[in-house]
Amino acid sequence: KAVVKVNSEKLLWNWQTGRDLVRRKAEEKWGSGIVEQLSLDLQAAFPNETGFGSRNLWYMKKWYLFYSTELHRLSGASTMQDKLFLHHVGAEFEDYSDQDKMPTLFGFVPWKHHVEIITKCKSIEEASFYLRLTVQESLSKQGLLNCIKANLYMEQGGALTNYKEKLPFPQAKLAQEITRGNYDFSFVNVPQEYSERDLEDALCN
Repeated sequence: KAVVKVNSEKLLWNWQTGRDLVRRKAEEKWGSGIVEQLSLDLQAAFPNETGFGSRNLWYMKKWYLFYSTELHRLSGASTMQDKLFLHHVGAEFEDYSDQDKMPTLFGFVPWKHHVEIITKCKSIEEASFYLRLTVQESLSKQGLLNCIKANLYMEQGGALTNYKEKLPFPQAKLAQEITRGNYDFSFVNVPQEYSERDLEDALCN
């Protein structure tokens, strides 16, 4: 609980820093070098802390932007697709009316996982899938990357559809199954933190 709390507080700081860079339109007001200068100022003020590099600050801004606009729109959940999305992702995004408040789920996921998710996922739906998978399966960073590389989101039918709303039950069920297309490699013995080479060798064997 203590580790989760510390992680959550650090992530909240990242979320609020990204928010401030976005809301204050930092580059427009103070020039393109403002993030680099902020990085230097933070490193000088907190010499024993890590994570204040300019690249990391850019990631904080990108992280906030990736979610905030879409989550604010979804808080109204006016369309069927929006409601379907909220049904899929669960309670952590259902009441998102305050953009100052970081979604609760984020606090259970390490920062480096968040960076990989926002740089490799194309939508908030896909990102939500990998966030929940990380928590449910206690994925390491390498485990997460393996899942993203395997496109597990699409392979497990994670893509949102309106089949249930638009098609009769038998066709809706069949259409959803068609999007899954899993291959069963459960016969392969590899460690949880396997590398691509480990998997290739195991499959060949």
